[in-house]
Amino acid sequence: MENMINLKKIKAVIFDFDDTLAIHKNRDYKKERNESEEALLNYYLNAYLNPTSFYETIEPCYISQSLLELVNILRKNNVKMYCVSGMKLSFHLKAKEFFVHKYYGKDIEVISSGKQELKLDAAKIISKLNNCNLDEILFIDDMEDNISNLSKIGVNAILPDDVATLIKNN
Repeated sequence: MENMINLKKIKAVIFDFDDTLAIHKNRDYKKERNESEEALLNYYLNAYLNPTSFYETIEPCYISQSLLELVNILRKNNVKMYCVSGMKLSFHLKAKEFFVHKYYGKDIEVISSGKQELKLDAAKIISKLNNCNLDEILFIDDMEDNISNLSKIGVNAILPDDVATLIKNN
């Protein structure tokens, strides 16, 4: 599907955060933070208290070079960009926002959704905010269920692994 997406027709893009814009070096980060109540509380506490260093030192992440390249293309095309991250709690929202703004740019608005299913509603709201149709939105997420659900409502939805092909085909 990614080879059918014309970037010139995209008016808004929605990126996921975890393992999309921010690729976790520790692949078991979710499992480890949920090992105990104390680990979970400390995870959120550390993120809240250390937003400028959380995703560099406490929960280290790196950026996606292909997504950074895509962001630069979208920026040149004046596409409105959002990061919508599904979160149980928003104690780490500022840490996510700091990471996105530092590595991808301050023109990406960071928003939280209470759960993954609400990303459908986020796409509908973003289409209204940008006065565009759902098929003029590009959605990039590492969760295949999200890709499938957004595709069903007409959004151009792809996995991060498909971004390099998308760029090459445009």
